[in-house]
Amino acid sequence: MDRSSLGISQNSGRVVGNDAIFFYALSAFLIFAPLFWGGVEPLPLLVMELAALALLAGQAWWSPALIEQPVSRWTQAFLVLLVLLPLAQLLPVPLTVWSDLPGRTFYADVLQQAGVGSIGFEWRAISLIPSSTESACLSLLPPLAVFVVAIGLRGPALLKWVRVFLGIAVGEALLGLIQYGDGPGSRFRLGNDLMGDSAIGTYINRNHLAGLLEIALPLALGQLAATVGQSPRRHIGRRQQSWRRWLARLSVARFNQAMLFGAMALAILLGLVFTRSRAGVSIAMLSILLCTLLFSNRLGGRNIHGLLGTLTAIGTGLASLIGLVPILDRFTLQDPLADGRWRIFDATVQAAGQFFPLGSGAGTFEAVMRRFHPPDFPGVTINHAHNDYLEWFLEGGLGAVCLFAVWSILYLRQWRRVWARSAWAPFRFAQVSAGIALLLLMLHSLVDFNLRIPANTVFAAFLVAVFFHRAAEELTPSHRSKLPDGSDEPGKPRPLNSPPPIPPENQLNPFSS
Repeated sequence: MDRSSLGISQNSGRVVGNDAIFFYALSAFLIFAPLFWGGVEPLPLLVMELAALALLAGQAWWSPALIEQPVSRWTQAFLVLLVLLPLAQLLPVPLTVWSDLPGRTFYADVLQQAGVGSIGFEWRAISLIPSSTESACLSLLPPLAVFVVAIGLRGPALLKWVRVFLGIAVGEALLGLIQYGDGPGSRFRLGNDLMGDSAIGTYINRNHLAGLLEIALPLALGQLAATVGQSPRRHIGRRQQSWRRWLARLSVARFNQAMLFGAMALAILLGLVFTRSRAGVSIAMLSILLCTLLFSNRLGGRNIHGLLGTLTAIGTGLASLIGLVPILDRFTLQDPLADGRWRIFDATVQAAGQFFPLGSGAGTFEAVMRRFHPPDFPGVTINHAHNDYLEWFLEGGLGAVCLFAVWSILYLRQWRRVWARSAWAPFRFAQVSAGIALLLLMLHSLVDFNLRIPANTVFAAFLVAVFFHRAAEELTPSHRSKLPDGSDEPGKPRPLNSPPPIPPENQLNPFSS
């Protein structure tokens, strides 16, 4: 068995061999992730964690992804630090040392009054609640598995996964539209009547469905821009290229493909509107604006429609934005926690200051906030900060700040690499779209906790793999030599009739002087 095989058909980019197993397994994984309230319940989360372990074990044995599709050292360092931070919080220290750590004095006094230190519990983990931190460590397995498996594939196979992801988003959007039209008490709400006036899909909260749809919208728009007026193959002669280019514009297959992506984008946008999430619709407007600015002069890869096509795309995008403004005021709802969020933010900052720089421990936010609950905010359990960054700051302390700083550097550096490439193939549109989607998700994290929902975390990891996927021109000669088919580029296999490459040691003439 060839463990280094990438399993890509040389003729069509079809996934075959060992990687076909991972392709369908990960497709099933992505489809399963949002089905049961977004994976927030213990049982579906356990299933996802066990499946992630199987994916990681299989990928390590049959196709070591980080070798075949290498990532930068900075990215590898980020992944290592991401896993080590919660693990470091599980390190045991003497109770006398633990009580002197930032934020632990109050709890150490309670333990002392209970006599815990005198009955065999002289050592404690750095985390305030070790079991919660262990659960947080295990919850990293699904997104880590998705990233490792996805980053190991070539562009054509990963592009197929982009379309699987779009299919999932469209399915959730259509389900949300049915729920909104059927009203409260609909059987299509699957027993969730908490938000009967909004589309929620299979999630427990409309904002979490909005989080999925807002990151899917730029991918649908990007694939639409890549398909509209796509030019014919480069090897056609100049005389034949002009008329074949016009015929390509009238190609029924490409027209159907463009119509399909257009319908996907429309369904996702409508589903987002009827979530009635103000943050979701606002971010959708930003998504349309960014896609208009980045794709309007790259229609079909080379913008063969010229200036007229660019102006038409810009006009369509601006018209969509203008049309969404009254929808934002009419259909969206005021968040009941809009005012309370500021109290939660203040309490979280106060708690984070008490536990800085070590943090309280991953997964301990809800327990810690019982002590810092605002007195003028009764009747509410604060289980999340509604700001992922503040929640990470409380739980991870200085380590979380360093992780976010490294991520910001990686994200900006990758934008420079993606934008500097010359060829605008459909996969490059997907990469740019994934970069936009990640930006939108980071902005939404300022007012919500989408990255605490396992399904959306898995989808975010998938987008990270698409965005950070390294193109052929970025691979060094040593990396290219590892490709199993002898090709120079991951996306361009060696022709079937060409001879295999001659090793350097066999290229020497023993009879030459």
